[in-house]
Amino acid sequence: MEFDKDIFISYAHIDDESLIADRKGWITEFHRGLEIRLGQLMGSKPVIWRDPALQGNHIFGKEIMEQFSKVAIMISILTPRYVKSDWCLKEVNEFHEVCRQNIGFVVKNKARLFKVIKTPVHEDNHPDVIRNILGYEFYGTDPHTKRTKEFSPIFSHTEKGYWEKLDDLANDICVFLEELKSINTSSVATSALHHTNNNKQVKSIFLSESSYDTKDLRDGLKRELQDHGYNILPYGQLSLVAPVLKENVAGLLNDSQLAIHLVGNNYGIVPEGTEKSIVEIQNEIGAAKSVSDNLARLIWIPELIDPTDERQKKFLQKLMSGNREAMAGADLVKGSIEDFKSVVHDKLKAMEQAQKVSQETERAEDAATKIVYLVCDAMDIEAIQPLADYLFNNGIEVVLPIFEGDETLIREDHVENLKSCDGVILFYGNGSEIWLRTKMRDFMKINGYGRAAPLSFKGVYLAAPGSASKQRFRTLEAEVINGVDGLPGNELKHLLSKL
Repeated sequence: MEFDKDIFISYAHIDDESLIADRKGWITEFHRGLEIRLGQLMGSKPVIWRDPALQGNHIFGKEIMEQFSKVAIMISILTPRYVKSDWCLKEVNEFHEVCRQNIGFVVKNKARLFKVIKTPVHEDNHPDVIRNILGYEFYGTDPHTKRTKEFSPIFSHTEKGYWEKLDDLANDICVFLEELKSINTSSVATSALHHTNNNKQVKSIFLSESSYDTKDLRDGLKRELQDHGYNILPYGQLSLVAPVLKENVAGLLNDSQLAIHLVGNNYGIVPEGTEKSIVEIQNEIGAAKSVSDNLARLIWIPELIDPTDERQKKFLQKLMSGNREAMAGADLVKGSIEDFKSVVHDKLKAMEQAQKVSQETERAEDAATKIVYLVCDAMDIEAIQPLADYLFNNGIEVVLPIFEGDETLIREDHVENLKSCDGVILFYGNGSEIWLRTKMRDFMKINGYGRAAPLSFKGVYLAAPGSASKQRFRTLEAEVINGVDGLPGNELKHLLSKL
């Protein structure tokens, strides 16, 4: 589905009032900065719409509702005033409803509403439909006064944080808009509910949610990995209800090729229904995934760590003692965050190189000529020719048994053919039932001969002359192909499709 507008910015009018005379307001500067940065990332100017005349007493008109159906995503600028405004809350709810009526509110596990938190607002006061969406916090905490400081594009002491957050937001929006353009309407509903990452290349990384003291480090690592083209999970805020959280994390890890866990001094938030922190729960589920699916993991602990919480001390002891429940499949790095970033990039390069080698090997195997060992009795060497020609004309290398020479060498050649071929067909024509049973026993012994991989198929081809024993013949060891009355093309095609 195509949209006329890329973004609608929803905000409370008071939040765009400037504290300094003759200066543009925070929302106006945000709009301008996002438009420029997003345009640089997209390669074209985005269409961003907001109503500069928003007032709390305006009537919510039909014209705005009509615009929502033409908007790809909404950005809500959350502040104390925003969550108290019936107008702003109605915008969120109406946009959510319009999304549900077209391609859906969630596309590829991502919500079409981005939540920018300008001023801290308790999560319980966030609009219901976006409460669990991950927010972009445009504020920080002063380490000395412990007071919250809003990020601003014009005040030097918060300017860096502002532009970093704006860049994070612009990058995520750019990726999402590109995904929306590539999705057709008929597949979106399925993608939203059943999206899985079947790409075996290292593209999706689970970057676990961390405690507050490592949040800035996590954001920096996320930003760096996104700059290198990696898809970072989770997209949204994880549930704080333990059963839901565990289910969500397990699903996200299933879509990831690498899990990264940052562990700091603080224990972290403890979700409802458990006594363990969200940090420890994510690590435990990651460890279990490593055991079951060989998920690669990296865990970071800072060099100078001095937790005061007894729960965090016990958790760290588990990690550093190599406890299997906590450390399965993981490499532990204790040091600076910059050292850890180097380890992360080295790990990713190694994984990508290993996958490249594996893919090249698979392509080489797929491109290689397939070999079928066509076993027959000496009396059928002429009768077998039409079948041999059929296989050859379909790009198959046909190997026939040897009938003359030393019996020991003949047997050795037979065993080598069974070990190296991709498929075997026993041609049951003029040979006796004893001959057939002897060759069938070779199917049961094939692994004992030292074969490295299973056969793509095992077949018994019933050929002329017809007999009562051939009419009765059936087996669970191989596929039976009836060619008594002529070459059965469809059955042979089905058999060869397994190569």
